[in-house]
Amino acid sequence: MLSKISFQAINEALNMYSIRRTFLPAIPFFVWVLNWSALGTVNAQTPSKPNLSSEKWIQRDFWVTLDGKDSSGHWDFTDGEIKLSKPRGGSGSLLSPPIPQDFELAWKWKIASDTNSGLKYRVHQHGNRWLGLEYQIIDEKRSIAGKSSTGSIYDLIAPSESKPLKPAGQWNYSKIIAVGNHIQHFLNGELIAELKTSGTSWDAVIAKSKFWGVQGFADTTDSQRIMLTDHGGEISFKEFQWTNRTHPTTESERSKGPYLANGIKNGWIDQTSAVIWTRTTAIAEMNRDGPDFIELSRSEVQTLENTGDEESFLTSQLPPGHQLSEMLGSCPGTQAEIRLSYFPEKQNKSIKTTDWVKTHSATDYTHQWKLENLSPGLRYAVVVEARPVGDSQVSAVIRGHFQTAPSTKQEVPIKFCLTTCHDFLRRDNAFQGHKIYPSMEQENPDFVIHAGDIEYYDKPLPWALTKELMRFKWSRIFSLPSNRAFYTNHTSYFLKDDHDTLKNDCWPGQTYGSVTFEQGRDLFNDEQFPTAKERFTTINWGKDLQIWLLEGRDFRSPNNIDDGPEKSILGSTQKKWLFQTLNRSEAKFKLIISPTPIIGPDRNNKRDNHANIQFKHEGNELRKRLADYPGTIIFCGDRHWQYASEDEETGLWEFGCGPGSEKHQLGWREGDVHSLHRFLRVAGGFLSGELSYPKSANSAPKLTLRHHKVTGEIVSEFNFE
Repeated sequence: MLSKISFQAINEALNMYSIRRTFLPAIPFFVWVLNWSALGTVNAQTPSKPNLSSEKWIQRDFWVTLDGKDSSGHWDFTDGEIKLSKPRGGSGSLLSPPIPQDFELAWKWKIASDTNSGLKYRVHQHGNRWLGLEYQIIDEKRSIAGKSSTGSIYDLIAPSESKPLKPAGQWNYSKIIAVGNHIQHFLNGELIAELKTSGTSWDAVIAKSKFWGVQGFADTTDSQRIMLTDHGGEISFKEFQWTNRTHPTTESERSKGPYLANGIKNGWIDQTSAVIWTRTTAIAEMNRDGPDFIELSRSEVQTLENTGDEESFLTSQLPPGHQLSEMLGSCPGTQAEIRLSYFPEKQNKSIKTTDWVKTHSATDYTHQWKLENLSPGLRYAVVVEARPVGDSQVSAVIRGHFQTAPSTKQEVPIKFCLTTCHDFLRRDNAFQGHKIYPSMEQENPDFVIHAGDIEYYDKPLPWALTKELMRFKWSRIFSLPSNRAFYTNHTSYFLKDDHDTLKNDCWPGQTYGSVTFEQGRDLFNDEQFPTAKERFTTINWGKDLQIWLLEGRDFRSPNNIDDGPEKSILGSTQKKWLFQTLNRSEAKFKLIISPTPIIGPDRNNKRDNHANIQFKHEGNELRKRLADYPGTIIFCGDRHWQYASEDEETGLWEFGCGPGSEKHQLGWREGDVHSLHRFLRVAGGFLSGELSYPKSANSAPKLTLRHHKVTGEIVSEFNFE
């Protein structure tokens, strides 16, 4: 047979069946030619289709093993059966030639006790793995249930509980119908599982499965294959019946919402708990085609505030005839029902799912879940689904991730990032968002801290003089794709500062437009970000790294009163907690994260932080007391330049991460280096930290801190041992 086929024809056959590109290079060339030469006479112009008659399915030359080794001695092809008599596991599975994408396939099978097997279809090579949908076959006396039981669409859809299954050792009759995006599994004449492989229902199924993230999984192409799996148990197949089906012409399924355009945020994560946030939206992505706001000057805004006319706070900034929901960047909310599923990333069988709950306009259609009894040091997947109220059809699905902090007894390497000072207008990557997010993604941090000034209420387009406008700004900045994707997938901590509480240098009791300080505080603390009973906390990330997150707005004294022992930014309760927890800490490195500077230096005209003379008394107290704890380093947001400073009296260090945009650096002059500065760069970027453990015995852990450009390049490096 081989001598009658030209070399050119063999190449055509190999191209037709995608052997060159899709099979493992180690498989001998002539094995393929000999195994599949009987698929039909090869023609250089019109290659023939594979012979899929019932007889061909039970012939050895129809199949090859995944590793290209001879199946003899493992698979028997006798008496009209294919029998796995000596399982090898994994690479011993059998693979068919490419087959048409739409079909009915029926067959009979029986398994031995304690056997796990299956028939896979729409199988494609993904890297070094062959993956596809699977008709699961397993001995269920081991109490196998759900998505891993016989007849399931494996790991995706469970079969009906009343399926007519015969026990191990007896023949069962199965059928798969796969036409377009419609999949059906039958067992002994009954439909037991059904699935559509497109639309939001498919997105929801995949998001909770081990196949999430596999590009092209279960695609419908004519290069797909069938696989008989070798999972280490004896199984027999016979009486295959193949029927070609016609691929349907169907319109793509488009959801009409509600959507989840603001993604997922998480917060307050420690070893065993996390808070997950989301918001339901009327559109799938922000409005990029709306009109701009009318730009008002600061003096015009002051005049507007003086009128006290709340309605005009909004209408004076809208073009005539337009509503807020129509403006550029708008991402309006809408009521929906949502639920959350979560599980350790590689343990989707341990999935937990909440009940459906409604979102409401009173909370801007946001919702939060408090997850408890988590395990330390694990990466978790979270899946949020949305649907219209009263409807069973899922309309939007999003999957995210977070990582719990490692045990306090573990010596484990840790990476983190710190950023500050964002807003929508001064983003530097157009409608993608901020350049720092893809750059920080490359650092693969275990956690990230946004140290405040996440948005600016008191900046134009629009000036957020009402709660409605404040909410508009939050939904706008977190619908930018890069920003949304990053926080959806990383453990995050969000501090708030003045501009995202109310206005510049604000304190309790003040107002901005129609919004009180207390309303602005609650909007951030309890609605737009993950909420916690206390706004300050400390978390150990392993044995040697501990972080303190400070609240710098809610407890502070007015800036304009006389300085002295009673004037405070932290407040007495938070300050007492800070030093009590520092006294108890055994961590080698103690990182104090403050929304505002404690060391500085700062500009002479500022009066809002511990580096200013207006809070000199508490600033001196903090610097002296913090210096008493070895390994303490301060990190701050708020400043629009990058710096590292060392306090000349105490030797205490402070790092400012700089603004998160190339368009947001301001307030300091490049080259104006003060005696405290050990590094100064007036530019956008972020800060990264890395705790590492030298390989040599009895070596102390090392903390490396680096300033980065927005594009990720390192511009400074400091090592602490």
